[in-house]
Amino acid sequence: MKLGDIATVRSGLVLSRKKAKEKTEVAYRLLNLRSIKPEGYIEVEELDLYDAAEELPPEYVSHSGDVIIRLTAPYTAVLIDKSTEDLVVSSNFVIIRVKKEIVLPEYLHWLLNTSGMKRAIYESATSNMLSAVNTKFFTQLQLYPISIANQQKIARIQQLAQRESQLLTQLAKEKEKYYAAVIRRFQKEQRGSI
Repeated sequence: MKLGDIATVRSGLVLSRKKAKEKTEVAYRLLNLRSIKPEGYIEVEELDLYDAAEELPPEYVSHSGDVIIRLTAPYTAVLIDKSTEDLVVSSNFVIIRVKKEIVLPEYLHWLLNTSGMKRAIYESATSNMLSAVNTKFFTQLQLYPISIANQQKIARIQQLAQRESQLLTQLAKEKEKYYAAVIRRFQKEQRGSI
């Protein structure tokens, strides 16, 4: 079956169409390319602010369970949860809202980030400088759904693996800070003993 048969697939908002000329009461957090990490999650600290001229239609704002994918390389898909709801999604992304009784968003998120799927996306990308993929590609994408129970198992394993990866990255950053502090302390002690 085609993804377009079991999901709503649309591109995000062209930001210039709804952007306010000055600061307004209608402000949103804005999903941007740098906030999407290659591992398939959103770095909330990297989100921008977007002042809209008016309240935006709900199809351009993220909802829990949405799968959002970059239209340019590396074509990373992210899953929207409670912490990333109500983000403005720009035209740099495609928003996929699935019929959850057929395909779980968590499973689709995993599937879109597999190497085989990424290869298919790369092959369909235009040959322009940005190597952008057309939104229509996703509506025509063939899926071979498995049972909901098996989708749940795959999704759970993927979520655990992603969380472990995030924790290891965080640990590595903390270790770098620790060793830098130890070296600075050692240098300070050495200067004091001369």
